[in-house]
Amino acid sequence: MSVVIPLYNKGRYIERALSSVLTQSYRPSEIIVVDDGSTDDGPEKVLHFRDARISLIRQENRGPGAARNAGLAKARGKYVAFIDADDEWFPPFLESGISLLEDNRANVTVVCTGHLKYRAGKRKIEELDGAYEVTAETDIKLVKKILNFRCAASLFVIMRTEVARKAGGFFDRYKCLRGEDKYLFLKLLFSERIGILAKPLGIYHNEASELCGCPGRIPASRQIEINPFLAYPDTVLSSCPQSKRHLLRELLAILFLEEMKAVAKSGHQRQSYGLLTSFTRSCGLSGKNRFIAYSLVILAPLLPTVRRLRNMTTNWHRSR
Repeated sequence: MSVVIPLYNKGRYIERALSSVLTQSYRPSEIIVVDDGSTDDGPEKVLHFRDARISLIRQENRGPGAARNAGLAKARGKYVAFIDADDEWFPPFLESGISLLEDNRANVTVVCTGHLKYRAGKRKIEELDGAYEVTAETDIKLVKKILNFRCAASLFVIMRTEVARKAGGFFDRYKCLRGEDKYLFLKLLFSERIGILAKPLGIYHNEASELCGCPGRIPASRQIEINPFLAYPDTVLSSCPQSKRHLLRELLAILFLEEMKAVAKSGHQRQSYGLLTSFTRSCGLSGKNRFIAYSLVILAPLLPTVRRLRNMTTNWHRSR
């Protein structure tokens, strides 16, 4: 069992993450920390741990996807799990996940678990638990639920090492800071049997996250990061069995419109048009969805003002 931890300027939190791995009821055989060009004392704190299972790899800053892939390339265990340097697992995390992975009746190769979100209490958990396999006839609502469960659970996932490698690992074409993990999971969702443990088995510390490319977090004058599975949908589609591609296209269209709304509401008209052009070229859109997307592009410059006026009106009514 291998554990991979990407580390970039998380010196304040890495000891907490490592301690949560070292106190697992199921002991991993190796813990690979990949220093992605940190400029703080995080790598030195890793070296202070006196445990032969911990190894530190150093590389220039290339982003979380590249850091996780570097750890995946070195992993020697049958299974691999990834934990961000600012998160933590509860002691039964690995044991619970591997128990399901080794259950012949479940026959799963990837396990997702629930989590608690720090400062936000217990997150709402979809009514999912057990083993799921996407087929050509699977209801798109169920596919979306599984994807939402995984995304809400950040990287609280354990999988067969060979499966992660076969899927090509995380997105790392450039220093991607958003969606590099979802890119991998979308591939796995349509090619593997997924196990879900709904109970919380860790803490996602969102107060320590430093996402910098999300819509709504930066002004319209700056470029935002588009989820790579929408910027390059052809690479996700090519990994999907032919019989399921219609379902994946439907899911990508749903995710695309969600992204378009977020980008347009942030006022990024030029970028929303670029996203629309590239996505339709690779994946295509139905007439109705195309109309909605073009409407969002046209309205993008007005939407931030409309949102501010609506918030001002809401606050005014609350103050009365």
